This record gives sequence, structure tokens and C-alpha cells, in this order.
Amino acid sequence: MSRAITVHSHKGGTGKTLIAANLAAIYAKNGRSVCLLDFDLRAPSQHILFKTTPKYWLNDFLEGICDIKSAITDLSEKYGSKGRFFVGFANPSSKAIREMMIKDRRWEMEALKRMIKAKDTLYSDSKVDYLIFDTSPGIYYSSINAIACSDAVLLVMKMDEFDIEGTEELISGIYDALGRKKTGIIVNRIISKQQGTLTEDEAKMIKELESTFARPIIAMIPCFCDIQLTGGKAIYALKNPEHSFIEILEEVSQELEQL
Repeated sequence: MSRAITVHSHKGGTGKTLIAANLAAIYAKNGRSVCLLDFDLRAPSQHILFKTTPKYWLNDFLEGICDIKSAITDLSEKYGSKGRFFVGFANPSSKAIREMMIKDRRWEMEALKRMIKAKDTLYSDSKVDYLIFDTSPGIYYSSINAIACSDAVLLVMKMDEFDIEGTEELISGIYDALGRKKTGIIVNRIISKQQGTLTEDEAKMIKELESTFARPIIAMIPCFCDIQLTGGKAIYALKNPEHSFIEILEEVSQELEQL
């Protein structure tokens, strides 16, 4: 049964994009057919990770210039994945970004209708098992459209007061308004006092956060210095699948099936 998952965050700098790309790669290498869509239309970056320039961008599809099949690139052969691996890239040019920033509500409603139809096409014609949206952080129409299209949300946050309060507002103000959207939370880039395990204070804080958000925290990811240093140079699920970061995301991929 096909599922759509939105990867979202209250603010930038949480590692959301890297998590979305590696999660998609994990599903593909494990034999599932996946389509990753870069819906971060204000700060596209998946084209950097995958080092690909397509003939048509997702922007072209949303504008009605092409269909969804023309706006996605099949990277299965390039990466040797067991499952089909499609990626749709957002246009990174400053002109395209400016155009996306001034779209009105009517345009966004039409974009949502196109995306709902496209989702059905990807499921039926391309046999996609998982559709993953990498979205703009915060409350933008494009992000809300992706959430509305999805069966579940993977909400990525860091352990600071700004993110905690912002995440709580996202859940109460947006996710609950969309029918109490199923949500799993990842706390990313944790600097723990104990390597590989949580201190009592950290474990207590996690329980408090789950109570505050009324959503499960499905993963806590340490701050891996090597990943921070390499930035967007590699997709670890494909280059270094034994890395602890990928082991955690493998568990996340299974947890998402239970949401």
C-alpha cells in the first residue's frame, strides 16, 4: 500500500534535507519504489546532493508546463538500487525562487490539485511505494500542501527552546487543523554527555517533549562530526550504509510504517 510522507521542520538547520534524501535512498536500496520530491521551493538543495540537473523542474510541473512523469528523474541505474528511485528537483535559480515566493493562494490551490492528481499517477503508473516530500521549514503554502497530501509527517527538530516552542506551534496550529496528522518526531544533532546513551536528564526531557507534543519521538540522532564536515557531498545510505546515522534511519523507516 503506497504512502506519502512529508519531512518538515519549524526552522532551517535541523538536517531535514539530509534525512529526507537518505530515508528515500534506504527505501530504494531495500527494494521499495520511491519518489523523493524537493518541495523546498525557496531553498532547493536535493540537486546538490544528487548532482543532477533535470530537463524539467518540479516548478515546471506546478506551473502546468509538463506532467509529473517529465518532472522526475529515474536514478535507479545510477545508484544501483533494488527498487526504482525517482527524484523530482526544484529549480535553484534565483529567478525561480523569487517567482515561488510571490505565488498567491489561488495559485497554491491549483498546485495542490495538481499534486493530488500527480500522487495518484505516481502510485498507479510508476508503482511508487513511498512518496517523500522534502519541504520548506515553517508555515509556507507549499509545505502545507505537501502535508495535506501526505499520510504522515516526519518532523525534525533540534533540542533548543526556539525549536521546541516552534514545533509545538506547528503541531497545534497546522497538523491538528489538518485532521490531527499522524506525526513522528526526530530530535537531531544531539550533543549528549554520554556517547551512545541518554543521561537521566535527557531521558526525562524526551518524556516531557512527548507529553507536550502528544506525538511520539521515534528517533534521537547524535551530532555526527563527520557528516557535518562533509555537508552535502554524499548520500550516506548509498556511500556508507554501515554508518550509525544510517542505522538509525533504517529504524526510522520501519517506525514510519507503524504511524
